[in-house]
Amino acid sequence: MPEPVRIVRGFMKILFTPYSGGAIAHIARLLAIADALKARGHDILFTTSTSKKVFVERSGHAVHGEGHADVNLNDEHDQSLSYFANNRDLFMSWLGDEIDAATAFRPDVIVSSPSFFGPTASLKLGIPQVSVINAQWLPEFKGLLGLSLAGDGLDHRIMRTLARPLFERKFSAKYLPEIRAFYQRLGIDERPHDRADVNRRTAVLVPSVAAFEPIGRSGRNDLHFVGPLFWSGFERVRFEPAELFADLSKPFVYVSLGGSIYRKQSYLDLIDALAARTDWNVLLTLGPNFPRADFTADRDNFVIQSLTPGLKACMHADIVVGTGSHGTAMQALWHGKPVVAIPHNIDQATIASRLVELGLGLNLNPIGLRDFSDRQRYFDKAVSIPWRDVLDQTARALGDDALRARARDFSTTLRGAGDPPAVAADLVEHYATRSVGPAPAKQR
Repeated sequence: MPEPVRIVRGFMKILFTPYSGGAIAHIARLLAIADALKARGHDILFTTSTSKKVFVERSGHAVHGEGHADVNLNDEHDQSLSYFANNRDLFMSWLGDEIDAATAFRPDVIVSSPSFFGPTASLKLGIPQVSVINAQWLPEFKGLLGLSLAGDGLDHRIMRTLARPLFERKFSAKYLPEIRAFYQRLGIDERPHDRADVNRRTAVLVPSVAAFEPIGRSGRNDLHFVGPLFWSGFERVRFEPAELFADLSKPFVYVSLGGSIYRKQSYLDLIDALAARTDWNVLLTLGPNFPRADFTADRDNFVIQSLTPGLKACMHADIVVGTGSHGTAMQALWHGKPVVAIPHNIDQATIASRLVELGLGLNLNPIGLRDFSDRQRYFDKAVSIPWRDVLDQTARALGDDALRARARDFSTTLRGAGDPPAVAADLVEHYATRSVGPAPAKQR
């Protein structure tokens, strides 16, 4: 991919606009970049939801206003397309807050993640934008959203050729009209005509490597792989397995389900299943949806935490159980640990499918064609998987030496990205000096 020359222009004002509904993954990846840019002397401002405002401020960055409404695109009760129409005022609070912040702050550049609806504030106000986007959401992605099929084999090539036009038509028929309706309400004259248009006017940073999220043929010079973006804030917390578990000879299973679990009973059932695995040391991270006090006390081989320094936990763990979220998968693979994934939504399904394709993990909720058009059905499938079955598959993975060896090898590939937050900060500085367009054509 092209690599821009870093152009330092002194003091800049940079506005960060992460998606803030549900989990904090998109906030955390932008905090990694924001910290690097703040250390270089730039002025940083965030937009975020009211529920995440205190978190961002405690992380050391200012927030515009009082925060916008929470928009949960992974609402357990409504995974349908009607969520857009049913919650239009919430979307307008979110997207309008970004425009209001950019109008007041007058930044040199806007940094977004993941730019679901395109660079709305950038288009409205003519400010350059850089978007951190998982490759699966881009039309340039070699594979298919949900299914992946990103390999070079004949079977994958045939399936992509047959399925991609169907996907593009479905996107244009169902999702594009909703995006265009938001643009109209926001007073944005330039509206996307197809999926390629949505993020055509923003530079793109992919927080991964091409070996995991390959791009097909692309004429873009403003699309860059920067490597996984891990925020150091979580990792400042002390983490020593010897302080958690009585017997360190047992396999260490790290379970991190993040903001995807909304039903308390799901965690209660999981805790019952885990309590029976006295042959493991288990760390369960609850994420943002439930307080730690709602659950049972820790045991000598089973610990529950609200938040965990994920990189440190993955370094010590033998295997990681998650939803197929991008952040947890990257943390696990950074330290060469396989992943057992129970994806709850379409983007997690893509990551889980890719893990299987590369021989780096298991996917316990493979997606079908009906699931793509019925997201609620796919979510319901995920929450209906018995935890006993999940733990049986985890035991299988723990005993698969070849799987664990492939994960260790892939760690070297990920770590070849160098210092991802610094690389991303260089690119933000570069695009702040120009209208969004191609970077200098210097090949790696």
